Amino acid sequence: MKFEEKFRNILSEILENYKSLFLIELTFGSNKDVKVFLDGDNGVTLKDCASISSDIKKKINQDEINYSVEIGSCGIDFPLKQVRQFKKNIFRKIEIIDLEGHKHIGTLAKVSNTSFEINWKERQPKKIGKGKTTVALTKNFNYGEYKKAHIILN
Repeated sequence: MKFEEKFRNILSEILENYKSLFLIELTFGSNKDVKVFLDGDNGVTLKDCASISSDIKKKINQDEINYSVEIGSCGIDFPLKQVRQFKKNIFRKIEIIDLEGHKHIGTLAKVSNTSFEINWKERQPKKIGKGKTTVALTKNFNYGEYKKAHIILN
């Protein structure tokens, strides 16, 4: 079994013991340098990262396989990739770049297992007369049908 496959299997098994944590990204660099990025329903603590690192070392003997592992949490600037990330960030301000490259900024209003919805207000010309009026707008996105999604800090 290749190192990458073995590592993925072991990490998956370990994460089953951490129900509130989930894998966002796993990368393998040269010389078996592994980077693990996690997120959690209630965030990821330093203790969580240390515990998972310790669990990995118990399962993969570094004397047999020379590797290094770096475990970290996704920062606020890390793109949202999984449904659980969207669910934990409901009602927060979000920026979406659609497939055409257009930017949409609004409040993450609804999240389902197949899509999410953002709401925002925009000034638009009145239909009758001069001036503008504020209009509430909504846009629905299916997962995978956008380039990037991330939370915006106020």
